[in-house]
Amino acid sequence: MLSRQAIKLARLGNRQVGQTRLFGVAEDFKSAVDTRSMKVRDLPDGVPKLELYALYKQATVGDVNTDRPGFTDFFARTKWDAWEELGGKSQEWAMEQYIAKTDHLASASDDKGGDAAAAKQRKVWPHHKPHTGQMMPDDTFKGRVALVTGGGTGLGKGMATMLSKLGATVIISSRKKEVLDKTAAEITALTGNPVHGVPMNVRDGEMVKAAIDEMKTVCGLPDIVINNAAGNFIAPSERLSSNAFATIVDTVLNGSAYVTLELSKKLMEEDRGGVFLYTTTTYASTGSGFVLPSACAKAGIEIMIKSLGAEWGRYGFRFLGIAPGPIPTKGAFDRLDPTGRFETAMLDMIPANRAGKVEEMANLAAFLVSPYASWISGEIVTLDGGETVQNAGEFNQLRQVSEQEWNMMEAMIRGTNKKGST
Repeated sequence: MLSRQAIKLARLGNRQVGQTRLFGVAEDFKSAVDTRSMKVRDLPDGVPKLELYALYKQATVGDVNTDRPGFTDFFARTKWDAWEELGGKSQEWAMEQYIAKTDHLASASDDKGGDAAAAKQRKVWPHHKPHTGQMMPDDTFKGRVALVTGGGTGLGKGMATMLSKLGATVIISSRKKEVLDKTAAEITALTGNPVHGVPMNVRDGEMVKAAIDEMKTVCGLPDIVINNAAGNFIAPSERLSSNAFATIVDTVLNGSAYVTLELSKKLMEEDRGGVFLYTTTTYASTGSGFVLPSACAKAGIEIMIKSLGAEWGRYGFRFLGIAPGPIPTKGAFDRLDPTGRFETAMLDMIPANRAGKVEEMANLAAFLVSPYASWISGEIVTLDGGETVQNAGEFNQLRQVSEQEWNMMEAMIRGTNKKGST
């Protein structure tokens, strides 16, 4: 979009002020926007950021060409006013001012160590700081057998490790035997408790049956089950093939259903109940662009949790879910943020001002499948530092307004209350 705007401005300049002059300014402006927009976005909210917004709009659009926003949309109204104040200024002038001000911004950022320094200065309050220690007693799951699908890496490995620390005999499953063997050895060396790797492709119902039979032979049927096997990637929905969509749904939704149905039936045959926990996601309930297959599959998981929680409580089963926000793990984040470009924007959406930790997920999972949570079923617990509620409120964006801007808007609001004002 920016490239088209710059080209359009350059063409406009050919007619208005001479080809060489405006074309050069437009190219410099385009370069400034392309290379410094992230720094502008990360500026503390206040007048300098508001000025840069107004200059950008004047440079790319010209004079204000929209109606002033309603008085209830304070933030948009303030931005509109800043832009309107530049009325009559040429687009060339606005480009030059934007370039000059962002030149200063780039220099200041470099002097402070750039984005890395800004990230280090991100404040995390004491009550938002992570505690990664073990939450429950060592023998909480003594004598119990637990299965973690997708347990060889990432969140699954973290949850399997925590269950093993708490005394469980743990089975981890995934498609790759070598990964399972390595992880099982690591966890056993750490905890001293047995961990077994059983290869299983959850998309294959027959393989799921065979793997569960093997588990029963090795250490008995697990009655604690964490369905964590997943797949996800970012893509515009118009680029998705039917195969890409089916691959994610087969792994996430169908795979979880195959494991749940096969294992629960065998437990019923032995007159035993159990607890099933599923890793879902915050956008399962809201939807999200660019992850359509995952959103659909995880939404199905949440309905399965509630449906079976209602139906199978009579057989001694509990069904639960955790909807985590962003918790960096190598496998998942390589596919969801391969460039690392969106990390700062992601953290800006979290009131706790940080990403989650694997250990926090593991502690919550261990609690939910433990006897301490025996009266919780059919529930999905959100673990996201407040991200979901932050992005749900219509007026939550007002956190970006500075004290100076609040003073300005307060005066504007008071003005609307005067008799005869509009």
